[in-house]
Amino acid sequence: MDIRRIPLWESRNATYMSNNLLRTVIEDQGEVAIELSAAAIQGGFVNAVTPPYFRGRGPGVLSDPNSDWWKGRSSFYQAGGVYVSFPSKDEDHILTTNTSWLVRRYGSDGGSGGVWRLSTMKSREEGQRYHAYKVDLLLPGHPVLYSLVRVVNSGEEDLPYNASVHAMLTPPFLESGCLLSTSGAAYTAFAPNFREVAFNRMRPGQVFGDLRHAPAVNGANLDAGYIPGPTGSYDYIVGQLDRNTDLGWTAMINPRLQMVHLMFFPAVHSKLPDQVMKSPHVDIAYNLLGRMDSPWALYEGGTGQVFSLTVGHGRLDHHGVLAGPSSWVLKPGGTLDIVSGQAFTSFDNPRLGGGFYTLEQEEFGLVLKRTKSYAYIQCDYEFKTIRELADRLFQNDQE
Repeated sequence: MDIRRIPLWESRNATYMSNNLLRTVIEDQGEVAIELSAAAIQGGFVNAVTPPYFRGRGPGVLSDPNSDWWKGRSSFYQAGGVYVSFPSKDEDHILTTNTSWLVRRYGSDGGSGGVWRLSTMKSREEGQRYHAYKVDLLLPGHPVLYSLVRVVNSGEEDLPYNASVHAMLTPPFLESGCLLSTSGAAYTAFAPNFREVAFNRMRPGQVFGDLRHAPAVNGANLDAGYIPGPTGSYDYIVGQLDRNTDLGWTAMINPRLQMVHLMFFPAVHSKLPDQVMKSPHVDIAYNLLGRMDSPWALYEGGTGQVFSLTVGHGRLDHHGVLAGPSSWVLKPGGTLDIVSGQAFTSFDNPRLGGGFYTLEQEEFGLVLKRTKSYAYIQCDYEFKTIRELADRLFQNDQE
C-alpha cells in the first residue's frame, strides 16, 4: 500500500495511490483521476483513462495564451480521467469539475488496511452555495478505486442539480473489438448540440431496450455494445435502469488484453441510506474519431484526433425523453452522498473476452459469468468501508 503527494506541472499537484493491483493519480485541479492503471496478462501496466493529447498543463484555461482553442472551457482544459460533476455542466457557475480542491489530509486506515485521501471545495456563489467533501480509498486485495463525495447545501434556498460520475476510457485499453455492456433497461440517443461538430451513427430520439440492437441513422440496427474501428462518428446516449435494480454498472472488456473496466454504483432499488444517491441513469459518449471541433480536432471541422468512450452514471438530464425527473433539488442544509467504484483488472480465462451474460453479487465481491466461465472481482459493492471512513473523516475535519 502506498500513498504520497506528487508534483505534476507548474501549479498542478496530485496524489498517487497504489495497492499493488491498482495505481491511481488524482489531480487537485477538478479532482480528476488521470491514471487508473492495472497489470495486463502480458505484464505491463495499462492506464484505462490515459488523458487526451489536448489536456492543458498550465495553471488554468483562462490564463493560458491559447485559451480560445479550448473555447475558454475548463472541461476541455482538464478533459479525461474519472471525475464527479455537480451541480450541472454550466461553466458560468462554480462546479466540482472547474475548481481546484484542497487536499486536507491523507493516510492509512488501521481497520481496513487501506489508504485514503480527503479533499474539499466550496461554492460561495449567490444562489448556489454548497460545500463538497471527497474521500478516495484503495483497499488491500481490491482492484477498485472507491470514491465518495458528500455535498451539503450551505445556502438558504433550494439547490437544483444534476449529478454524475464519469470515466473517459481511452487507448491503449480502448481499441477496436472491445465489448460494452451496462445495467440499463432503456436507452435513447441525442443529436449533437450546437457546440459539437460531429456525425451520428445512431438515430436520435428513439427509445430502445438493447445496446446490441440500437437504431441507426440509415434505418438499420447496429450493435452499440461492440466498439468498431474509427468510424468518424460521435454518439451520446442515456440509459435508464429498471426500478428493481439495486446495483448499477457499466463494463468494458478488452478481449485482446484480457482486461475489464467495471464501474458500479447504488441504483434506484438500493437499501443504502436516503442521503446516498441512487442513480437511475447511465450514459455513454462514443467518440470514434468523430468530434471535429477543437480541441478534439486541431481546428474547427478538422480530422478527429481522439478515440474515446466515456461511461457514466448519475441523476442525468434526459430532457424528458425517458421516464422520471430530469433534475433534482437539494434542500437547504440537505446532504447528498455520491458514491462510485471504479474496478480495473485483468482476467485469466480468455472466454470472458467474448463478453459475460450475468453479473452476480457474492459475499465479498462481484462475479462476471459466461456459462461455465467467470471472473471474480473482490470488492465492497455496498460501499460499507468508505461510508464508515467518510463519516469519521468528515466529522473530524469539521471539529
